[in-house]
Parts: sequence; C-alpha cells; structure tokens
Amino acid sequence: MVVTISVYQGHQTEGFLDQVLLASVVVERWYMAPGVRRVPITDGRLTATLFLPSGPGPFPGLLDLWGGGEGKLVEYRAALLASLALDYLTPQIINKGTGKMVDNDYFETAYRVLEQHPQILGSRIAMLGFSFGAAVTLRTAVYSEVLKLSCDSNGSHVQPIDGPVEQIMTYFNKNVEKTRYNEDNQVIWRDLLLPIPTDPSLKVDVGRLQCPLLLIVGEDAQNWPSYESAMDMREMMERAGNSHLLTVLSYKNAGHLIEPPFTPFVRASSFRTVTNPPFTMMALWGGELVAHSHAQEEAWRKTLVFLRENLYGGMKPGALFSNL
Repeated sequence: MVVTISVYQGHQTEGFLDQVLLASVVVERWYMAPGVRRVPITDGRLTATLFLPSGPGPFPGLLDLWGGGEGKLVEYRAALLASLALDYLTPQIINKGTGKMVDNDYFETAYRVLEQHPQILGSRIAMLGFSFGAAVTLRTAVYSEVLKLSCDSNGSHVQPIDGPVEQIMTYFNKNVEKTRYNEDNQVIWRDLLLPIPTDPSLKVDVGRLQCPLLLIVGEDAQNWPSYESAMDMREMMERAGNSHLLTVLSYKNAGHLIEPPFTPFVRASSFRTVTNPPFTMMALWGGELVAHSHAQEEAWRKTLVFLRENLYGGMKPGALFSNL
C-alpha cells in the first residue's frame, strides 16, 4: 500500500487542494515479509490464496473469511499473518462463474486443503471471520466437527441454521424495511437483525461450542448488530456452561471495519452488494477516529496473543511471531 504524507501550514481539516504544500513524502507499506510465498489455489470449485511462511514448517494454519461485498479475495491480512509464521488460506465466497454465493461444504473443502498440506499442522487450524465471514465462521465452529479455534470480528450468530449459507442474506432481505439512512444518505443496516430473536432456529447455538472463541466488537458498528449479538452469545454460553471458551474484546466508539493497526480509518465508503443484480451505495460503518484507531491496535495485538496461546499450545513459535 502506498501512502502520501503531506504537511501544510497550521492545522487543516479540509480544503487541502487550495493550500500551499510545505513538504510531502511517499511511504510504502509492505504486507508480506521476505520469504513468504503466495500460492493461488483453484482446486475444483475452490478459489483461494494460500500464504506460506518462510522456513520448512510445519506451521499452524488459519482460514480467513471476509465480508460480503463482491465476495472477492482480500489478501493483505493473510499476508501479514503469514509473515508471523502462520499458514494462511483466504477463500472467495462468491463463485466467479455463477455469481452465486458458495454453499456450506465449500468452507470445509477449504479447511481440508489446509489440513492436508505438508507444511501445515492439521490438528492446529483456526478460522478468522470478519462481518459476513464471521457469521459463516460461527456456524462452522458450532456445527462442523473439524474446527479447533475461531476468531470473529463484527459479525452475528443471528441466521437461519437449517439451510445453505445464502439463506443468511435471504434472512437479511426479509427485514429490508428496517434499513435506515443518515443525513448524508449513508445506509445503516444494523437494525435488520434486531431485536435479537429468541427462536433457536434463527441463531447459531453457541452453547454447543467446543473450541475457544474470540469476538471482536465495535460498539458503534452500523451495519451489523455486533454488540447485541456478542452479549446474547455470552448469555447463551453462560447458560450452557461453556462461557470459559469465550473471550470478548468490545470497543466503545469503534466502528465495523476493525482492521490491522494503522489501516486508515474509514467511517463510510462505497459498498457493492452481493444481490442479483448487484448495486453500489454508500455504507455507514461507524466509529470515531481516535477510539477506532485504538481498537485496531489493541484488537490486533490481543488477537495475536489469542492465536499464539491456542494454536501453538506449548510449541515454540517462529521468531517473528513469538516476539509480538
């Protein structure tokens, strides 16, 4: 990523094009350490990218699921974590040929690719989900027999549990009348899943969870009710007696897009839907600059600790990872 840092006279918040530029420098941010290998995968219907750390391994593995949007591959977080001695596979959630969302078995197929790779410890694999990807990860963590660890950022357990992954979006669309817009005509979707239902067929039963779960929550997220969902999941797990598996990182005034540290804060941006046909709108993600930036730094650090403690489990991590 290339960032231009510019200096102007005084304290400016707008109108930069009309100001006299005092100094400027271009900074290039690297997401992939030397020696990390990027391997595109097209195994049957699976489209993904595998990042392999330098060294012989074997290493723990991570399966990364991103949000809805266009369902395209998003690789920079995968490259960062592979640079920290973790094998990392990021699959595409929209079939390029049909334009449709993939089915439930697709993610277990991706998991098996990691599990069977000679440089990956098949018994030490986690899933990391963001937004819509977090919803899929929660479902997989509870109802799949293969997952050992789950990290989820700003998603929800509210979804029909009997049926394909695509039904999650169908359930969203049933409540489309709850869509709101702010004064800048930015769309707010968080109400589509509120109030949190009591019907057990509309929630992933996290009381059945048998692996450690980390939830990262931006309390000002405006397109998923991630805070309400996290509190409901905590209550469900307390009733079931498995709350010892749950870790919640909740950040006041942080928005939806909790990214790796020093990623530019984005309160709202253009968003292309996965509907047929797709359309583009301005989505409000929420958050305040300072609070959100703090959340990104702390959540990343604590996520690395969570992964290290649960994936390495007595092993000696690679030098880069162990120093974080």
